[in-house]
Amino acid sequence: MPFMQGLDLLRQSGLRDTQPRRLVLKALGHIQKPATQSDVHAWIARHKGTVNLVTIYRVLEKFEELGLVHRHPSSGGLTLCSLPHEKGHHGFLSCHECGHVEEFTDSDLCRREDLIARRAGFRAREHVSEIVGLCASCQ
Repeated sequence: MPFMQGLDLLRQSGLRDTQPRRLVLKALGHIQKPATQSDVHAWIARHKGTVNLVTIYRVLEKFEELGLVHRHPSSGGLTLCSLPHEKGHHGFLSCHECGHVEEFTDSDLCRREDLIARRAGFRAREHVSEIVGLCASCQ
């Protein structure tokens, strides 16, 4: 997601446009693979910014609640949502060689996962799909 689009989504969500939030958005936009809070902190520090790690945790937690970032099941890392206007289920194709991640949406997969949960007597709050393998460049 381009930086300006991230800022627009930030404003649309009702959050104030603050320097720490801008720096976290910028860091995630440049890192371009699932990143930890420490990765974001290190990127900001390398680029002469100053945001303490606790603030980064809080900003990323809020961004995750709003759907601006997604947590990846295999790594626990976070990435900016690349399909912010696509409603419903978001999933990921994750290359275990180079770290490239591609986001996708699939309403059929979403319905199928909900059906699996219902059959098991489970009420799903959310679901995350990740396909881990090799991207076209690494094959």
